[in-house]
Amino acid sequence: MPNPPRSPAYLRFRRRLLTGLLLTAALAITVVVTQVRTSYVEREQAMQSQTDHYVKAMEAYVLHALQSVDLAMFGIANAIKVLPSTQHPSPAAIADLLSARAANFNVDYWLTFLDTEGNVVATSLDLDIRNQNYAERDYFKVHRDNRHGNQPFIGAPVVGKYTGTRLFFVSRRVENAKGEFIGVLLAPLDVKRYAALFDNSRFSADMSITLLYRDGRVIARSPMFEQSFARDLSNSQLFREIAKAPAGTYKAVGLIDGLHRIYSYRVFDRYPLVMLVGSSDAEAVRQRDRSYLVAGAGLVCLLLLMTICGAYILRTYARQEERELRIRALLGESRDMEQRLRANQESMKLSALLFHNIGEAMMVTDAAGRILTVNPAFSQLSGYTEQEVIGRRSYELTAGREGVEFFADMANTIRETGQWNGEVWHRHKDGTEYLAQIRFDTVHDDFGHPFRYVALLSDVTEKKATEERIWRQANFDNLTGLPNRRMFYERLRQEMRKSDRSRLPMAVLFVDLDRFKEVNDTMGHDSGDLLLKQVAARLTTSTRGTDVVARLGGDEFIAVLGELHNPADVTRTAREILKQMSTPFDLGGDGAQRAEISSSIGIAIYPQDGHDVDTLMKNADQAMYAAKENGKNRYQIYASVDNALDIHKDRCD
Repeated sequence: MPNPPRSPAYLRFRRRLLTGLLLTAALAITVVVTQVRTSYVEREQAMQSQTDHYVKAMEAYVLHALQSVDLAMFGIANAIKVLPSTQHPSPAAIADLLSARAANFNVDYWLTFLDTEGNVVATSLDLDIRNQNYAERDYFKVHRDNRHGNQPFIGAPVVGKYTGTRLFFVSRRVENAKGEFIGVLLAPLDVKRYAALFDNSRFSADMSITLLYRDGRVIARSPMFEQSFARDLSNSQLFREIAKAPAGTYKAVGLIDGLHRIYSYRVFDRYPLVMLVGSSDAEAVRQRDRSYLVAGAGLVCLLLLMTICGAYILRTYARQEERELRIRALLGESRDMEQRLRANQESMKLSALLFHNIGEAMMVTDAAGRILTVNPAFSQLSGYTEQEVIGRRSYELTAGREGVEFFADMANTIRETGQWNGEVWHRHKDGTEYLAQIRFDTVHDDFGHPFRYVALLSDVTEKKATEERIWRQANFDNLTGLPNRRMFYERLRQEMRKSDRSRLPMAVLFVDLDRFKEVNDTMGHDSGDLLLKQVAARLTTSTRGTDVVARLGGDEFIAVLGELHNPADVTRTAREILKQMSTPFDLGGDGAQRAEISSSIGIAIYPQDGHDVDTLMKNADQAMYAAKENGKNRYQIYASVDNALDIHKDRCD
């Protein structure tokens, strides 16, 4: 025996209890999530501050190293400047000067002097590179052309031409006492030493320190120095951030090693360099996930305990009123059954009355689709009496236009949704066919299984024919049967969308008949109409089956050649149209009355001659008028270059 319905008092108590439990759970979840989220944000902010301080320290170190190199170069350049010489100091004097001061140079670099032709004159190291030429390098040309004044120049990272060492260069212009260019003082810096310093400076294995040239090429990086040297990162998020501000912090996935990090960067003020420090936030994410996991487990335990307590409280409350509710239910059950029986009897009488008197055709089948009964309106619609259709399957009355798959899909839809609405062709008893609008609904038994199917049918044959006729009159030319202007513009937009998807061009051919007015004036309008029909037929056969041919009005026709795999198809089709239009037309049926015309064709190519319908049509029309002005019986292609009309033309052979 089912449980009696709960009393309003019990339902109110249960609702309040559930509301309280849900509010408590929601509050606990909110507090835990907020706490974990706050902790994660604080860790992330601390990491951002850490990387920001670190990138400043790295920038200061590199800046100090470069300034030390520049200071040494500046002193030597001044010393060379005052060497006794009529015009250029001797190589020996420069070599002695570099050798004398070599002990003062940092081990990270050495000095080389290039003459005005880019040849090596002297070097502070015992390298066999004298008389080698570096005139093609940027650090020489910029000083030779005096494009950098008396300022040091930082060169991009390269592999040494003769040493094979990974380097980047600091250079200075050297002048004599008269201010004349006498050479370049060059300091090649071994970037591997910078990478080693960066490696020793990392405080965690997932930290990265990178020095980049301003154009995006990596000078030195730790880790993965060998793999990253001179790699171009100009398309990375770093340079999008640099475009916003010369210093900042952001999160990204590294292009070199694929690790997710928090990055801080700084652009050097005086030099074309960028310092970048990245620290992985993986540990913060793991800590956050662990916190979520622990908090989630605690919340699950809390919710489970609350559920158990709530269920116990509800059972206790329910037992107190269960006896009273059962007694009330038993007393009311007998009264309800009597009322339902009376209501069912009245409903059945009303349903039978509606079934036999309703003006819409109705059919009732069993679960297997066999007809059980039909109403008089159905007999009037189909011509069959009730006795003639009882026991037959409903699809036996159809006209057979729809295939087996159609009825299989209909059955699946009814089985899944319990209803179906659509149109099916039926055959009247007298053999005529009519289109029926049908709605199927399912009646289920007490166990929820399909028991009966009820179908409502109405004849929509005339309505469909009227709609089709109206649609055709609105979209097609009454004389030629071609799409009219309205339908053409719709088809043109479709072809433009197809062209955009396939990335293949399409063409619009604007065809205007030459001497058509003479035919109308001399032979009459009936002959003119017959000529237009024949023109439409020839245009259709001159194009592909997938192309669109339409009449815009009067003697204006248009064709759309879609998705052109071979651009030569445009001119081939245009020539064929010119040929067909210049072939005499037989307007009398016996050759006695012939019309000789020609055509002028304007061609516009999408998308190069217009990105929208109006522009494309205007340019095709303009090309057509240019064809007429150039002698008619020809095609001309529109091309837009600096708003000028460039006409390519051809004449029908």
